[in-house]
Amino acid sequence: MRKLLYANLQRLWLDSTFWLMVLAVIGLESVFCINLRRQGTLPMDLVLFVFLQCMGILIAILLSLYYGTDYQEGTIRNKLVVGHKRSSIYLANLLAGFIAVTVLFLIGVLVGGVLGAVMYEPLENDLLQIILVGVVGWLACLSFAAIFNLVGMLSNSKSVSAIVCILGAFGLLFTSLYIYQRLAQPGRLTGTTRTLYEFLFEVNPNGQILQAMSYNIDSSIQMMLYSFGLIMVFSLVGLFFFKRKDLK
Repeated sequence: MRKLLYANLQRLWLDSTFWLMVLAVIGLESVFCINLRRQGTLPMDLVLFVFLQCMGILIAILLSLYYGTDYQEGTIRNKLVVGHKRSSIYLANLLAGFIAVTVLFLIGVLVGGVLGAVMYEPLENDLLQIILVGVVGWLACLSFAAIFNLVGMLSNSKSVSAIVCILGAFGLLFTSLYIYQRLAQPGRLTGTTRTLYEFLFEVNPNGQILQAMSYNIDSSIQMMLYSFGLIMVFSLVGLFFFKRKDLK
């Protein structure tokens, strides 16, 4: 699997879509930092992770096109012909997606840190809390990668993969915003209904990101466990169906 992963990373390095997403993260984080600065004096930790609100969509675009190219160019079939196992192919693509997402995440944090240090007040939260917020946000991004890896590896069509992934990313975003608004209304949701909404909010990668951005991490361990659960479930389900997929 190491050879497959190395080949995937080489292709990722040469992929124009990946570099466009890098520029998008830099641009979005910069714009958010500049716009928030106009609101007055704020601590720099407020802007470290603002780019995360767009990560689901960026990851959907990147991975759907990246995986779709494998089918379009016949790369997956060629890997099978030379003797690679389906499980190795799937997991190598998943790991490549994780690495790509991690690079985007680190670039966003780096840009936020540099601009925050120049334009904003010193850190308000302690370092451990900031790291915890970063881990929650990073795992949420990996959850997106696992979800879109499943879609990309099971669809033969690059365009279908892109449409499903992007619509899915927007669906998760709007769902999290809707649930957030409902939960924020005092007395609107109570009892079992509120518990259900809170669960749906915390298991949604975008819901985790919204809480991380606001440093509301009282249930950080729970959210990290949800992320691990999503990664495991979507990876195992995707691997199960990919092993049975007709690639002729």
